Order: sequence, then structure tokens, then C-alpha cells
Amino acid sequence: MLSLLTYAAETPQTGGLSALGLNWQSFLFQLITFVIVLIILRKFVFGKLVATLDSRQKAVEDSIKNAEAAENKLKDAEKTIAGMIADARKDADDIIATGHKESAQMVEAAEAKAAAHAEHIVKEAKSQMNVEIAKARESLKKETAQLVAMATERIIGEKLDPAKDAKLIEAALKGQK
Repeated sequence: MLSLLTYAAETPQTGGLSALGLNWQSFLFQLITFVIVLIILRKFVFGKLVATLDSRQKAVEDSIKNAEAAENKLKDAEKTIAGMIADARKDADDIIATGHKESAQMVEAAEAKAAAHAEHIVKEAKSQMNVEIAKARESLKKETAQLVAMATERIIGEKLDPAKDAKLIEAALKGQK
């Protein structure tokens, strides 16, 4: 083959293509070589190259689809989270309101209980005071009766028996009223 190339290069041509400076034999040789290289490349390289490019293009497209899906999921998750936060805030507000109501009810109940207890204490105190007043009146009556008996004894000058003392005291007390 090398000899063919040297022959084609050494042979002078006149007319046609040789007038343009082209050698038809070398052109034919280059054309055949190009076709052979093209067939080899097509058989061994282009198929694998196209398959690799297709797989890479598919991988890129899948990555883009996955990124879009992930972005949509993220937006949905953000919406869900925002809804959950709003619900949590509403629940917290409801719990706080319920706590305020319950604490107010507890305070009212404690005040009512304290008022009832105070009223009970006042009633007991009044009752105890009435008992003490009755005891004091009774004691005062006895002391008054004794004083009247002593005064009567001094005035009359004699000691009366208890029955006469009681009658005299009662008559004196009735006369005062």
C-alpha cells in the first residue's frame, strides 16, 4: 500500500483534476480509507457512543424529574408543616383559654368556700356569744339575787330561808321590769 501511495504521488497528471492540483488516484485512495475508517467507527464506536450519550441524557432527565418531584414534595411538606403549626397554635390557645376558665372557676369556688367557711365561723361565734351572753345574764341574775338578798337581809335584819329569798327576789325582779 505504501508503494501505491508513492506511485500516486510521483506520477504527474495532466488535465481534469490534475489541472486543479488533484491526483485522482490519491483521492480515490483517501476516499476508500475514509469509508473503511467510517465503517470501523460505525461498527465499534458510534453504537457505544450513542448508547452512552442516550444513557447520560436519560440520567440527566431522570435527575431533573426527581429534583422536580422532590421540590413538589418539599412544597407539600412545607404546607403540611404550616398547617400543623397553625393547628398547634390553635390548640395551645384553646388550652390556655381553658386554663384561664378553670383557674377562674377554681378561684370562684375557693372564694365561695372561704365565704361559706367565714359565714360558718361568724354563725358559730354568734352562737357562742349568745351562749356566753346567756351565761353572763344567768350569772348576773344570780349575783343580783345574792346582792338583793344581802341588801334585804341588812335592811330587814334577819336571814330568810332560801325559799323566802327566791320569792322575794322574784318579786323584786318583776317589779323592776
